[in-house]
Amino acid sequence: MTPSEPGLFSRVAGAVTGKVVDAVPVEEILGHVDIDAVLDQIDVNHLLDRIDVDRLLDRVDIDRLLARADVEALVQRSGIPDVVAETTSHLAGRTLDVARSQVTGLDTVAARVVDRVLRRRGPAPLGPDLLMDGEGGATVTGRYAGAVSRAAALAVDVGVVLASYSIGVGLTGFLLDAIFDASLDGVPGVVASVVLLGWAGLYVAVGTTVAGRTVGKAMVGLKVVSGAGRPVRPAAAVVRVCAFPLSTLLFGLGLVLVVLRRDHRALHDLVARTAVVYDWGDRQAQLPGPLAAYLRAHDAA
Repeated sequence: MTPSEPGLFSRVAGAVTGKVVDAVPVEEILGHVDIDAVLDQIDVNHLLDRIDVDRLLDRVDIDRLLARADVEALVQRSGIPDVVAETTSHLAGRTLDVARSQVTGLDTVAARVVDRVLRRRGPAPLGPDLLMDGEGGATVTGRYAGAVSRAAALAVDVGVVLASYSIGVGLTGFLLDAIFDASLDGVPGVVASVVLLGWAGLYVAVGTTVAGRTVGKAMVGLKVVSGAGRPVRPAAAVVRVCAFPLSTLLFGLGLVLVVLRRDHRALHDLVARTAVVYDWGDRQAQLPGPLAAYLRAHDAA
């Protein structure tokens, strides 16, 4: 046998096999095969028992597999980020609403106590709108906001004004030092106080004009409106800010009106013809359920 004969034999065998395969009607044969019957004859458990899973896993290159996988795309397609974001947002909103509801309840209790001390009878003015829901809770959207909620909003606003003022002063000092090699160390305290008061007035006036509320009022769930419940005009917002110092004169007598008056309007509200009401945006402002039920039963009696 010559060296070329094995190669020749392989070519001949391949050609014959190809012709045989081409001549076999594979599709016709498969059409007569009962696949279900074939699968029934397979012992799947016996087949799985013969598989060496550990050996199979040892042959898998996990690092290479992960390198080829787009993990970020898989996470996005799973919807997990959307679920987490929605859950977090819902939980934060519910927590804020619970806190707002408790403050609103304190307002209501404080108003009832003042009415009893001053021996005032009859329903308090409700503001532009007061609705009662059908589940034992009170929807107080549009009702005049009491002293507790207004004090809480004021405290938040004071913190925001002081924090933003400090950041502004620090940034201004940095820029002066970097550009002009100057500092704010020589600025008199009176000038700094005037700037702080001016910034506070601008903060309140702009927030009231644009959204009817400042950051503090938005967190507590309050809104400044006109006496008729309409949005506050820019002129009225400026007048309200300018009249605020009047409320602080004589030991804050103008602010005490928030407690004494049944519509909870301070002196600067009366001057600007504005009012502060409960407004939680896209949700109804609610009293705590137990307090609402008690007030209903008490008023009915």
